Amino acid sequence: MDAEHLKRKLEREIRGAVEKFRERDDITCRFGEPAVGYVSVDDVRFDMLFARGFNGHPREIYRPGRTIILYYLPLAEETVRANEEAAEPTEEWVRAYYESLWLAMAVNQTIREVLTGQGRLISGLSNMVTWDDGELREDWSFKFAAAIAGLGEMGPAGSFHSEGGYGGRVGGMITDGMYADRPEELDGEARQKALAELLDPCLYEGPCGDDMIAACPGGAITESGIDRALCRDYCRKFNETTPVPEVCGKCFRFKR
Repeated sequence: MDAEHLKRKLEREIRGAVEKFRERDDITCRFGEPAVGYVSVDDVRFDMLFARGFNGHPREIYRPGRTIILYYLPLAEETVRANEEAAEPTEEWVRAYYESLWLAMAVNQTIREVLTGQGRLISGLSNMVTWDDGELREDWSFKFAAAIAGLGEMGPAGSFHSEGGYGGRVGGMITDGMYADRPEELDGEARQKALAELLDPCLYEGPCGDDMIAACPGGAITESGIDRALCRDYCRKFNETTPVPEVCGKCFRFKR
């Protein structure tokens, strides 16, 4: 099967996996239609993120890998809006963190079945619940990879904004197959600009506006930026082992 036919099959099967997940009796949250993208592990932006300690490198995680298959699973708009309007993270928003994790596992299994059926090697990149308390981040960010793939862009506290909104789960798998476009050659100023386009929207260094400061229930946001440690301390109230900003998400709607 050629690359384009395989990609169409992958995208069809991923949509089917999401539809099947929606029918489970133990699922309370609603998810919209998934978006799928592909990025080469040879994109120089992975090198830059890794060298500066912002993210793991896909080749370090899985050496045979050549393409990362990424997906974005958006939450229903009413779940997102309810969380925006509440003083603290809503029960449904926190629940969606876990349910989106279960959905990602189902999608990953679907991707694995499609690709192994074609004789391809495939691996996960993260168990999606790994937290480095020293670095105050996950070991691997699917969101950086999705932004590089063109599925959307980064936002406050390392959130991800796409056409489907900002409330949802980004995940993916890595394979030895070649399904992504050849990465653009970058050097000098172009490299620095590309890195800034990924990092600056995260607002770990300000400026942050008054509305965004007021929206943070953990007091982690000031005019000068987002304090990762204070954000972690607040989010630990909702997820003790993986205190990621996703379990709160109150600042995610804002953009630089």
